[in-house]
Amino acid sequence: MAESLLTFENAALPLSVVCPKGRIVMVNRAMRELLRYEFSALVGRSMHEVVLSDHDELNRIWDDRLQGGQRVSNERRWRLLRGDGTELTVSGSSVLVRDGQGAVRYLVARVVPVPD
Repeated sequence: MAESLLTFENAALPLSVVCPKGRIVMVNRAMRELLRYEFSALVGRSMHEVVLSDHDELNRIWDDRLQGGQRVSNERRWRLLRGDGTELTVSGSSVLVRDGQGAVRYLVARVVPVPD
C-alpha cells in the first residue's frame, strides 16, 4: 500500500482522486504544483471550487460519467482555478474505479496544461 501511495505521489502527471460526491480526496505533487495549492487546501474541496466550467454542464457530465459505465473518459478541456487566483486551461481525462459490487468508488483524473 505504501509503495502505491508513493508511486501516486511522485507520478510525473498531475493526478487527483475524486469521490462520487465530487469531493477531492487525494492529489499528487504534480497536481498541487500545477494548481499552486498545498495538499490541505485541496483535499476535501468540491470539484466546483476548482473547475471553472459551467457548473450545470459539469454536473451533467459528472452524472453521465458516474452512471454511464464508461471506464475511461474522452479528453476534454477544462478551466481550473489555481490557488493564486489565476486560471489555467487543461486537457483532462479520467478513469472510474469500482468496488467488487460494481459501484463507483473513485474517479482518478489526469490533466495536462494546454498551451496558450
